[in-house]
Amino acid sequence: MVRQRDQDIRFLKGLINTLNANLHVAQLGRVYRTNEDNSLVDIQPLALNSSGTKRAPLINVPVGLVARQYIKEGAVVLVQFLDRSKENWDRTSNQEFPIGSKRMHDVNDAVVSEVMWVEGH
Repeated sequence: MVRQRDQDIRFLKGLINTLNANLHVAQLGRVYRTNEDNSLVDIQPLALNSSGTKRAPLINVPVGLVARQYIKEGAVVLVQFLDRSKENWDRTSNQEFPIGSKRMHDVNDAVVSEVMWVEGH
């Protein structure tokens, strides 16, 4: 009986680790490209994979209005991942939008919320 319980506990701990590994909340990244008005950036995540390799870059990430005045290439930014898909969001309005897919906490739904470090500040 104890052995079955131990297996159940190991299974649940493994399941929790797997879920957490696929749940994206926030991370730090370095900006390596901006568009003309700083509203979209390309980011290289700073934290390496467990194998020591670089994570995949985040492309065309929207930048919050306040962060735009400080963001530039080389800046370290706080990237957050929305709870739901931003696929159908119109960045030029404040209108509600239908969810475009079932994805949640996905790297495709990244936004820059803050500039954490920039040279000279």
